[in-house]
Amino acid sequence: MSSLLQSTRNTRALPTDTMRYIRSDAPENLTSQEIQWLSDNNIMTIVDLRSEEEVSRKPCIFKEKAGFRYYHLPVTGGGDTPKSLEHLHLVYQQMVDEKMEKIIDIIMNAESNVMYE
Repeated sequence: MSSLLQSTRNTRALPTDTMRYIRSDAPENLTSQEIQWLSDNNIMTIVDLRSEEEVSRKPCIFKEKAGFRYYHLPVTGGGDTPKSLEHLHLVYQQMVDEKMEKIIDIIMNAESNVMYE
């Protein structure tokens, strides 16, 4: 699987037949052409799901980028790393907390296409 953005390792559309929702790793070194591509595809809402620690290590360039709507909404539930495929299910269930409703609301009701990291 190749990334939609050359400077990232894991940027892909979900579902694959639309640009409505884009899943990405941290887009920390985007080129001006990649930023223009996002704009051209109306991917103007950025939802950063990473922890405070992750954001401090690798800040998101969209926090201050004009024209983009940036939301930092860390997924805080769970806090455990899956140790097996069976354990993965439990870890994801634990991630559903009071912040998840806000995250889903912003993603589902965004006026533009959304990239979340």
